[in-house]
Amino acid sequence: MKSLMLFLAFGLCSLTASASLVAVVDSGTDFDHKVLADRGYINTKEIAGNHIDDDRNGKVDDANGWNFAEGYNVIFYPQHLPSINPITYQLFEIIAHQQAGVANDGEKKFWADHVTSLSPEEKVNLVAHLNFYGQYAHSTHCSGIVAAQAPNAKIISMRVFPDSLPEEYIPGGANNGSGSAGSVGTLNVLDGVMPYLYKMLATFASKMFDDAAVYLKETKADVANYSLGMSLATIAKMTLGLRGNTKPTDAEIAAEVRLMYAQFEPHGRAWMNASPNTLFVIAAGNDGSDNDAMPAYPASVRVDNAITVAASQEYSSLAHFSNYGRTSVDVAAPGVAVISSVPSLDNKTMLPMSGTSMAAPFVSGVAGHIKDVNSALTPLQMKEILMGTVDEKTWLKDKVVSHGVVNPDRAYYAAEKAKTMPLNDAIVAARAAVADRPASNSDMMQVQSFARTPADLSLMANQLVF
Repeated sequence: MKSLMLFLAFGLCSLTASASLVAVVDSGTDFDHKVLADRGYINTKEIAGNHIDDDRNGKVDDANGWNFAEGYNVIFYPQHLPSINPITYQLFEIIAHQQAGVANDGEKKFWADHVTSLSPEEKVNLVAHLNFYGQYAHSTHCSGIVAAQAPNAKIISMRVFPDSLPEEYIPGGANNGSGSAGSVGTLNVLDGVMPYLYKMLATFASKMFDDAAVYLKETKADVANYSLGMSLATIAKMTLGLRGNTKPTDAEIAAEVRLMYAQFEPHGRAWMNASPNTLFVIAAGNDGSDNDAMPAYPASVRVDNAITVAASQEYSSLAHFSNYGRTSVDVAAPGVAVISSVPSLDNKTMLPMSGTSMAAPFVSGVAGHIKDVNSALTPLQMKEILMGTVDEKTWLKDKVVSHGVVNPDRAYYAAEKAKTMPLNDAIVAARAAVADRPASNSDMMQVQSFARTPADLSLMANQLVF
């Protein structure tokens, strides 16, 4: 993750006067960050702070977005920032560098001194604290990636993750974690009712998405970034365990996931179709699995105005954690050690993070810029440009539909040319005019290291992806 800066020069295409609108459907964006300070959407039909629903959309004071998780207009809680232990920022950086293969000896020593040496209880507290911050920072990080790729776009924050108090980390503190639940035995009576239970779960989980889709249409969002998803495999393992199958095979898990996904898929299709003028950009997931065989939600939902994104390590390889799918994942984009904005007391901290959650906003930002270049493009046409202008890679031939990694400059060129020629011809012209991006970035060169990597650092690097 180390130095993959996404602030690129945009000299290829002229922009239209109107700015595109990109929605970040996530954990709530901190627009006080210097990178995002002037990038937030403003609802001109609403008078902020007057406690009146001026535009009569059922949302009081939604001047800058909406908190769907908690039902009001506060989309970010800066009150949590003083509770973040400062060591969190350095540990996140080390973890990302390890994920990118560039952690140096000094970082490994710092980890050994400050993490490996902790007691088991202290490690539990630290992991809880890091997980809290990862979710807390998630939307701000994604929004910064969008902003970097789409310098003229406005960003609207739509909060769908409920807030929780920070897991405070104080070395030497007590272990506040709860114990694991015991076995409940075999409940074969559930076998016949699981499809109905899954249907109820799908309906409940999709209600927020339904409401968000209505808001996307109302605000005329051009792009919606969904760096989120439900782990259907995890739920499947739990329900199989409740029915007595505590050690299910991969085939049994996959079958249960497909049963569950059959209940979710119609809901996903419905809420994406509810905002037909929005391009939904969805993270593929971080299980390292094949979405063709084991569907992910909402990543596997197939509609014309949605594109699903795998994570690559720049333009060199598929990220080891990334989900893929020859027919169900459309493109790849950089998602390893991506530097972007995160909440902090100084409102200017930048940190690297990894995951398909970082790859998706890269594509959302490119899509927003495409819309700025050519405002006449429909979501399907934007999707066709994104997929048709990729850097094709042999290592993605059987992993994503397009066989490639999104190439922003080529996509912008195609969007510009599409003003005066058929879209397919514009894509062909762009492929001829714009070269593939280099396979590796000089800032991401492997660091020669002589220090042994702490085992817990390797473990954390494999687990702390977003």
